Amino acid sequence: MNAEAPPDHIAPERIRLHRADGTSFALLLFPAGDPHAPAILVEPAMGVKAGYYRPLAQALLEAGCNVAVAELRGHEEGGGRKPGWSYDFGYHHMLTEDWPLAVQAVQARFPEAPFYLLGHSLGGQISSLYAAHHPEQLAGLMLIAVSSVHWRLWSWPFLLYSQLTVPVSHLVGHFPGRYFRFAGREARSVIRDWARQARTGRFYFGKPRIDHDAKLRTLAIPVLAISLEGDFFAPRKAMDGILNKFPKAQLTRHHLGPKAMGFEGIDHFRWVRRPQVVLPAITEWLALRRRHARA
Repeated sequence: MNAEAPPDHIAPERIRLHRADGTSFALLLFPAGDPHAPAILVEPAMGVKAGYYRPLAQALLEAGCNVAVAELRGHEEGGGRKPGWSYDFGYHHMLTEDWPLAVQAVQARFPEAPFYLLGHSLGGQISSLYAAHHPEQLAGLMLIAVSSVHWRLWSWPFLLYSQLTVPVSHLVGHFPGRYFRFAGREARSVIRDWARQARTGRFYFGKPRIDHDAKLRTLAIPVLAISLEGDFFAPRKAMDGILNKFPKAQLTRHHLGPKAMGFEGIDHFRWVRRPQVVLPAITEWLALRRRHARA
């Protein structure tokens, strides 16, 4: 399923960040005006453009946070390249190139603010890995609708489906997500890394390959994790699957029922358009982090 774009009703600041390969991506900034307010970097789900997160950014801004949203590689509005035969990248490139550029830019823009990563789906997977490698840079990590895609948390049909994506990607030159009702036009290596995690349960990628699960086991920073009832792409069991990878984390866990809260039509994507579903949990957690920092 692909996310629909919301109305363009916010005019953020834009910073363009340049990669070594000549491509670039934008960082959308929503400053709150308080240099000491939390600075939150939102990292998108696979196939979703940064502009989709404007309702979430607006809600966090109105709650008093400085907010930034990064464009995901391959889904930039300008400056990027479409995945294909001549342009490929994987988790390693996002983890070691894109995330550092975005983090450094946000911290430079809000140098006095406690810094948080907020990851959705794929953005949460990579953000978890980044936090494990660079815990000293973060005041905390927020994960919303994020999951391990290890097939044992799903089913045998999912294993077959996940592994089929790899030969399709290599046959076409990219993964044509719209034909599979999953993601968008994705790079071959992103899909290969995603499928390896589905097959093995491990985040094991790069050249040479690195066992990132070992690093995740050392992650001990505060983590807020929110799953949503009825989320097909990140059910409760699958989110717990990724949270179990960092047992030392200071975990605050919520599983929310949108219908019981009075929200209809909420799924893996549409919570972003109705951020009031998750906002109370986020603001309560941030307030707790602030009290702890002052203690």
